[in-house]
Amino acid sequence: MLRFLPGLRSKLPLLALALSSCATLGPEYQTPEVSVPANYKEQTAATYGFRSDWWTTFQDPELTRLQRRLLADNLGLSIAIARRDQAFAALGISRANQFPSVTAEGSIIRSRASRNTPAGSFGSEYETLYQVTANVGYELDLWGRVRRLVEASRAEAEGALATIEDVRVALQTQLARNYFALRFIDAEAVVLREGVKTREESLDLAQSRFDAGFSSALDTARAQAELSEAKAELLALKGQRAQLENSIAVLVGANSSQFSLAQRDYRGRLPIVPSGLPAGLLSRRPDIAVAERQLAAETARIGVAEAEFFPRISLTGGAGRASINTSSFLDASSRVLSIGPSVSAPIFTGGRLEANLEGQRARQREALSRFQQTVLQAFADVESALASVSALREETAERKRTVSAAETSFDLAKVRYDEGTDDYLTVIDAQRALLQAQRAEVRTRAQQFSAAVQLIQALGGGYSKRSK
Repeated sequence: MLRFLPGLRSKLPLLALALSSCATLGPEYQTPEVSVPANYKEQTAATYGFRSDWWTTFQDPELTRLQRRLLADNLGLSIAIARRDQAFAALGISRANQFPSVTAEGSIIRSRASRNTPAGSFGSEYETLYQVTANVGYELDLWGRVRRLVEASRAEAEGALATIEDVRVALQTQLARNYFALRFIDAEAVVLREGVKTREESLDLAQSRFDAGFSSALDTARAQAELSEAKAELLALKGQRAQLENSIAVLVGANSSQFSLAQRDYRGRLPIVPSGLPAGLLSRRPDIAVAERQLAAETARIGVAEAEFFPRISLTGGAGRASINTSSFLDASSRVLSIGPSVSAPIFTGGRLEANLEGQRARQREALSRFQQTVLQAFADVESALASVSALREETAERKRTVSAAETSFDLAKVRYDEGTDDYLTVIDAQRALLQAQRAEVRTRAQQFSAAVQLIQALGGGYSKRSK
């Protein structure tokens, strides 16, 4: 028989061990060790503890209100919760296999045997069989197949819990980024509206000077062109704002046709996000927890695949009553009973079991590499976010100095134009430089807020698997 099962011959020592001790096949899972640096390349000073309601540190009541709506009504989060429930239901099914199954059957069968058969040559033409039985089945988990299935299901259920947190963090940070982008578009629109007002005044001045004969029509045309360009830029911002507002509506589970956020200038408070130590990142990133639980599940399934090489032994039994007459149904002679083991063993599978085991080992190696890659990416995300926060802090300071210098330049250009020292082209250049500097400063501040949210997401968004 063994010549048909070359894979089984190599499993004989393992079979002997399992028979003697009822051992669980497959490797015992251990969380992989991860090399963690002592510090990030750039650290941040902590002004508050890292918290799950991190958005409150921006001190924006409207953002807090939107975040609460997201937690209550976001459909993506509802999908993740439903998948968690599915995973725990699957765990319940796997656990049920550890216990005996008991079923009851009842039947009333009226039958007629052919008279042209030995069975039909005796007795009546029609007869009715009344039968009630209770059946019990139980698999002896000698090789740990069922235990490994439960272990894999438990790991997947725990991974589904972490997936909810991963989805929650992604949605919350996406909402914050969209909200800050919208608010800084409002702030940029304030700058542009002020620019439109200034250009209207410049156009009036150029027209007055032209009417008085102090300037040419070229100055008026240039002033009109600058005014039209500023109005066009303002309209472009309106379209961008509408897209962000609609995205926010979807995130909070609202119909975009019935959702709006009033326009307002935005200054906002930018908190300092505490990066903590790298060692804490492993417990604060839900995607790392998901990858680690998936690795645990795939490791457990190796034991399931190994157990398929060995016989599957079940105990079955049944008891009840059967009779062709209702009057004798309760008599002792109507009792039926069956009990005994059943064995199912692979003899020839054409290499299917070997291929299945090798495939499962490959899936476990894939899960291990994915876990390691997730950890590496997590540290890269934090380092990139810290670098962005630091660079944007310095860039914002420079942008403010640029705006101050551009304001001075514009004021001097207007004075020199009024005095006739410079032509109107100098005024337009200074005016354009000022508007560009002001808009660049607003956009850099928007990037600062986005980078802060990016850092929060890279740090796990307040999630900690120790609290689960």
